[in-house]
Amino acid sequence: MNAPQPVIGLALGSGAAKGFAHIGVLKVLGEMGIRPDVIAGTSMGAFVGAAFAAGKLDKLEEWVRQLDNWKVFSLLDINWTLSGGVIGGIKPFRTFFEGFDFDNIEDLPVPFTAVATDLHSGQEIWLQQGNLQDAVSASCSIPGLLSPKALSGRWLVDGAVVNPVPVDVCRAMGATRVIAIDVMEDGAPLLNREHREVASIVSEKSTVEDMPSLQQERAEMSHPEAGDDEDKALAEAEQSNPSNGLARLLEQGKEQLTQFRELRKRPKIAPPGMFDTMHQAMAILERRHKRTRMMGSPPDVLVMPKVGEVGGMEFSRATEAIEAGEIEARRLRTWIEDMVDQG
Repeated sequence: MNAPQPVIGLALGSGAAKGFAHIGVLKVLGEMGIRPDVIAGTSMGAFVGAAFAAGKLDKLEEWVRQLDNWKVFSLLDINWTLSGGVIGGIKPFRTFFEGFDFDNIEDLPVPFTAVATDLHSGQEIWLQQGNLQDAVSASCSIPGLLSPKALSGRWLVDGAVVNPVPVDVCRAMGATRVIAIDVMEDGAPLLNREHREVASIVSEKSTVEDMPSLQQERAEMSHPEAGDDEDKALAEAEQSNPSNGLARLLEQGKEQLTQFRELRKRPKIAPPGMFDTMHQAMAILERRHKRTRMMGSPPDVLVMPKVGEVGGMEFSRATEAIEAGEIEARRLRTWIEDMVDQG
């Protein structure tokens, strides 16, 4: 008797611009002949997942590859009242979903769930019916950046607040094998490339310069009496010869002036922008919460594209993210095929 075919679930995690890597992974899965039976997505994962479930992944890829900084700016519907968020969050979704064959989630050929968060109760909301565009925009509403979405008497925000990679949602939808894509856990620092390089230079320089003083402090801590005796001897010498004290003050002033000049030569670290700050704070929250959720409901395959160099708000770097997704999916091809063939 043949074993029953596995029900393949696809859990697409959050990640803003990094989430374009989902497109690359899905393309490679298609090349492998793997078609998910159910899809659950959070934030950008919901955006890509909805396009895939509607058979519009090619359209999405073509659209995001054309994004440059000017086009991204033109999609920002600034909320001048700042009520709920800096950006209204309607224009980009309306632009992409316009002309879709499927207006409602339940009409999609592949079962799909978008995960959102109830802003007042903190409850995890699974959007499995109703308008597709509204559901995706609610799942993508980053707190403070995009305005909350009013649906069914609730104010909904980004699903990443409660479930960054919805593996358990796929299980609840009947999946017996789950492929999860996590773009926020590739081991790269959260800061962008420029901040990391500058921070590295400053850290390295500080370490070298501070080494003698650290060694001196450790020596004094291990031999406190020696330090006291030295201070007493210096005090007695200054009392017997005042010129020694003046020379010591001049020497200290010279050292401080040298250190001040060195500090001025160090590269200045520009503070992160408002959008970057919001995204970084959310990313820290997501990472901590996600690890706990995955311990309770681990996926069968976890794909983690190397998109650490792509900033969360750098939507114009979609091509890099897509290619990173393709590379990582191809690297795990044997593992993925083995998981599917287990039946």
